Amino acid sequence: MKYFVKSFGCRLNQYYVDYFCNAVLKSGQELASNSSNADVVAIASCIVTHRAERDTRRYISQVRRLNPSAKIAVFGCYPMLRAMDGVFYAGNLKGLIKELDLVDPGILDKPFMRIRVNIKIQEGCNFRCSYCVVPQVRGSSQSREMQDIIREVENLWSNGVMEIVLTGIQTGEWGREWGMRLSDLIYRLHDCFSGLRIRLSSISPIHITREIVELMKSGVVLPHLHLPLQHGSGRILKLMKRPYKLEYYVELIEMLYTEVNNLAIGSDIIVGYPEETEMDFEESFKLIESLPFAYLHIFEFSPRPGTQASSLKPLPSFLVKRRKEKLLQLAREKKEAYLESYIGKEVRGVVESHESGFFRITTDNYMKLLIPENQYLQIGKVHRFYTIERMDLALLAKPLF
Repeated sequence: MKYFVKSFGCRLNQYYVDYFCNAVLKSGQELASNSSNADVVAIASCIVTHRAERDTRRYISQVRRLNPSAKIAVFGCYPMLRAMDGVFYAGNLKGLIKELDLVDPGILDKPFMRIRVNIKIQEGCNFRCSYCVVPQVRGSSQSREMQDIIREVENLWSNGVMEIVLTGIQTGEWGREWGMRLSDLIYRLHDCFSGLRIRLSSISPIHITREIVELMKSGVVLPHLHLPLQHGSGRILKLMKRPYKLEYYVELIEMLYTEVNNLAIGSDIIVGYPEETEMDFEESFKLIESLPFAYLHIFEFSPRPGTQASSLKPLPSFLVKRRKEKLLQLAREKKEAYLESYIGKEVRGVVESHESGFFRITTDNYMKLLIPENQYLQIGKVHRFYTIERMDLALLAKPLF
């Protein structure tokens, strides 16, 4: 049997794809190179936005058209929200592994999605933001046992993995059940695996503790944070039921950039929330423009079934599109300015892949570097680089051996 797996959405789904691939190989089965020559196509689905939901449906239709004999299985968030007809399986990953009679690996042995490996430490969410469906489909926050995480990282470390990304729905909630904090887990990982590069995935601003700041200052945690803001208007932020005030977020950003060297902060922004006035948008735009973001992810508001905001009257689509285009242009300008500020500087990063004539590298502070293939580099290794010039939204660099 040949298996192919496709991921949509968050880093947690990327982790589950790695988990599924480990299950396939532990069972003595084969991974297909694409969906067209697979007997089973498994899909890690997402429903955070209407677009993510649509992309999953389109992909299922594509597989049916190109490989009508394939069994299609869907796991992740979609089956938890919508009934699914015409697929072999719809449910959670553990159920799929059992249905396919595969060996459940328990923990990861090897990475498949990428060299910088996502490690699930938690899932579920205790927030109740007015627009978000995730708590309905993922449930309340549940932390993964520390020893389970340690054993998984030990496997990956012994297989040459140099960088991990601690991942969850609310990563900063890890350990609350046992009176512990995320920093406790990080200190333990650092003690067990000297030299391991530790990165945090998206984390709520309220979970940036003094200990996390100190871990970043000391270099134990890489200098990169993704801190979702969602909106730069205090009024809209309150309507969204986000668990922080605008003033707190701004002060946090200013403190972090003051204390942590070479820091990059990215954020998520929602445009077109139903009660967003022109004044709210302009207030948001000006605040985002003033903050030193390295990059931004811009999303249109997407009404999700069962959420408080789904019952609100949507804004006209032309208005949302116009505001989104303005924010997308700002996002590009922010990223270009951040990259240009590093031209002519020495940086460090992991070699991730080799494609289209270049080695592709991710730096400590999450910049993307391109190295011409006439240089010899080893995939998965950490090197120092000297940046030369900007190429679109990446930097051309040369290695410093």
